[in-house]
Amino acid sequence: MERSTRTGSPNRVIGAADGSGWDPSRGYTLVALVIGMAVMAILLAAVGPVIATVMKREREAELIFRGKQYARGIALFQKRFGRYPNSLKEMYENRPRTIRKLWKDPMCRCDNWHLLILGTPDAAGFRPGAGGAQTGLPPPPPTPTPGAFGAPKAGTGPVAGVRSNVHEEGLREWRGKKYYDEWGFLAGDADDERSMGPQPRSPPMPPPKPPGQ
Repeated sequence: MERSTRTGSPNRVIGAADGSGWDPSRGYTLVALVIGMAVMAILLAAVGPVIATVMKREREAELIFRGKQYARGIALFQKRFGRYPNSLKEMYENRPRTIRKLWKDPMCRCDNWHLLILGTPDAAGFRPGAGGAQTGLPPPPPTPTPGAFGAPKAGTGPVAGVRSNVHEEGLREWRGKKYYDEWGFLAGDADDERSMGPQPRSPPMPPPKPPGQ
């Protein structure tokens, strides 16, 4: 015979027999769950910024890698076909291909690259020395004059390089530039370490001592 407890009215019976009893262990479980969620929230608040910084650094490194891939592909396209591509897809669609895949801009995770059109001030601004460097590529053709159907459509080539459209300050500088949309990757120039800025020089050697001293 099960033991029961009577409270209040004699007809009111609280016990395990009729399932109306309250289990104290349930309250402890709820408290432990609330404490666990609070600890997790504190840990996420502390670790979250660190993880975000690491991921941003990885995207910056990927932006430089992908930008250089496009710059190399454009230079290779020019050598193979004797001209510059009119779009990024042309490097992938033409055979033989000059780029392995069409990379996305990792800063926006999109295909919205800003094209650097050959012979425009936008492209010349990314060359070391404002266009004075020797890149090994032929000089840009003269700007075409408007024809019967008006001026040529902007952004359709010839493509000399790419840059990001994301105007955001990076965690690092690349070639002295802080913002992602200032990191230009130009054919024949993306791998030129001379444009990284002045390098530290070795201290001068002391003059040789005269004989007999």
